[in-house]
Amino acid sequence: MYVVLRENKKMKINILGEGEPIIFVHSYLWDKNMWQPQLEELSKYFKCISIDLWGHGESDILNEKDCYSLASLSKDIIDVAKSLNISKFNYVGLSVGAMIGTYLALNYKESINKLVLMDGYSGIEPKETQSKYFLMLNSIEELGYIPEELTNIIAPIFFTKKEVINNGELYRNFKKELLNKENIKIKTIVNLGKGIFGREDILDKMEEIKNEILFMVGDEDIPRPQEESLKMHKLVKNSKFIIIPNAGHISNLENPIFVNKQLLKFLSNI
Repeated sequence: MYVVLRENKKMKINILGEGEPIIFVHSYLWDKNMWQPQLEELSKYFKCISIDLWGHGESDILNEKDCYSLASLSKDIIDVAKSLNISKFNYVGLSVGAMIGTYLALNYKESINKLVLMDGYSGIEPKETQSKYFLMLNSIEELGYIPEELTNIIAPIFFTKKEVINNGELYRNFKKELLNKENIKIKTIVNLGKGIFGREDILDKMEEIKNEILFMVGDEDIPRPQEESLKMHKLVKNSKFIIIPNAGHISNLENPIFVNKQLLKFLSNI
């Protein structure tokens, strides 16, 4: 189904299961379908709501004048919940989804129960990687598509060395998705990327968070190494920290059995 937000722009969501609600938000350059292994298991116990961010999956694109900040994206998540008459929910986000989660905990704590923040970082992007990412984004914007040359640079960042070397199914499918991004969505994807990698540093605010948080990170995460999640964990008093074995940045897909177990344990108090 679609939820209408931001001057009649449509955001695509899927709902599976019944019970206490969980909202899932995906990584940059992915979509709601990345959560399929989690939705299949957790929907047995929860109402699982997966969302496509703007320009991703089946959601609409944004205009140049629209706001692409993480704070504005967190407001979108709250508006989705309101449209579904959900006053309080659990939250699971990965990468940019995790970054959005920090804003939810800081600005909408009354609407949030527990949060699982995976493979994200709420500090500023290091200058070296920020420059590299902006160069790639500018190139993609100029071309109007993601060329194979950049796909071969971008895709390996998301996975373990083993998955890349073996040219595994996850890796192959992701490369195909990058190459097939719709031209009409490129501008929104680029602007969203600039919002993510040009984000402000809010680490100094994280001590204010009162919600219970589980930080998880893949043991081979390249863009968001373990040290970043550990740093956030130490700032949030009511939090836990888990390293996901045999997993890169898209840790929920590379080790879904382990991730599902930890999600159920944390969200169900098992």
